[in-house]
Parts: sequence; structure tokens; C-alpha cells
Amino acid sequence: MTEPLTLKEVKKTVIKIPIYQLLIGLLIATLFYFLQGDTAAFSAGSGALVSALGSLAFTLIVCWPFGNPESLVGRMVKGEVIKFVVIGLLFYVALTNYAFQLMPLLIGFIATLLAFWVALLTSFK
Repeated sequence: MTEPLTLKEVKKTVIKIPIYQLLIGLLIATLFYFLQGDTAAFSAGSGALVSALGSLAFTLIVCWPFGNPESLVGRMVKGEVIKFVVIGLLFYVALTNYAFQLMPLLIGFIATLLAFWVALLTSFK
């Protein structure tokens, strides 16, 4: 039987995730810059930024100081819902207002979103 998670353990992990996502996004954008040019790099970096901002919204909900520490699971569910709303809105804005290349945008997003899930799956066993 596993021990219950503490808010301190969760905060420690979820605060690192957006930072790691930005670093991965920078790496992906750099790769696209050398492979396809600056437009593709900007698109990939923007996709990574969408994912990182969604994770940042998740982090803010989970780590908000004025919440009940006993409701950690509820805070994580609420954070996921808000994260998906933020990501949906950012993708809407990105696709309707800017001329991004779709594949680099999606690859940057997916690579950093995978980092989010790998971090959560490996941190909380």
C-alpha cells in the first residue's frame, strides 16, 4: 500500500514541470531552426509555450496557498480542467490570429505535453 501524497511533495514536482517544458521547448525550437528555418522554430516554440502555460495554470491551482491541503486530489482535477481550457483558448488564438506552421506547432506542443505526463508518472509512484 502506498502512502498518501503530501502537498509539499506535489508542489515540489509540479513547480518544476513548466520550467522543464520551457527548456524542452527551447531545444525543439532550436532543432526546428536548424532543420527548417525561423518560421518553423517560432511555431514549435509557440506550441511548447502553449503547453507550458497550461502546466503553469495547473501548477497555480495545485499550489495555491489559500486552499485546503486535504483536498489535493480535487485541486489536481480542477487544475487539469483549467489546464485544458487554457490550452484550448491558446490554440484557438494561435490558429486564428497567427500564421504558424501546423506541424512544428503540434510537435512542440506534444513533446512538452509528454514531458508533463512523464514527470507526473515517474514522480508519484
